[in-house]
Amino acid sequence: ISILGTSGIVIPFSTASYAASIRQNLDVAIAAGNETVVLTTGGRSEEYAKKIVDLPVHCFVQMGDFSGYTIQQCGRKNIKKAYVVGFIGKLAKMAAGVKQTHVKGSKVDMNFLSELAKKANANEEVIQSIKKANTARHVSEIIKENNITGFFELICSETYRHMRKHSEEKVPIDVILFDFEGQILARKS
Repeated sequence: ISILGTSGIVIPFSTASYAASIRQNLDVAIAAGNETVVLTTGGRSEEYAKKIVDLPVHCFVQMGDFSGYTIQQCGRKNIKKAYVVGFIGKLAKMAAGVKQTHVKGSKVDMNFLSELAKKANANEEVIQSIKKANTARHVSEIIKENNITGFFELICSETYRHMRKHSEEKVPIDVILFDFEGQILARKS
């Protein structure tokens, strides 16, 4: 089901219609002569991305929870570059290799995030705090409070690696992780 309101914007409400809207968004960008797209996890990440990526509005695609599907479609449609933009919650799931990031289908893996923190030289107390955290946002706060450098870069690197794999290595990717105020925490291309 799609609801067309007074704005003229189609809002898909089923999985099939959301997937169709993603394909259609990509087709519009291609038909308009663009080979680069910006894949965002929602409206706020799209708003922040528009401030730093200079592309026409039709190149911004809200992939929502369908990160794996969207990047696969980019590969099939010969997109030449995809920015993958979001916040810690969705990118933490993508970094762990999750293709469908909806809260019902996947949880943030705190053990995975604690392993990344360990790689970023976090001490044992921080690692244990991350394992006990309830949300990725809480993990982000722990990382910032303890000045752990390199953690957010690892999130982006792992997201990059998995998204490249999901695209069958066809699509060059630039991952941008924003904080909730619109500042870039890390980036990987």
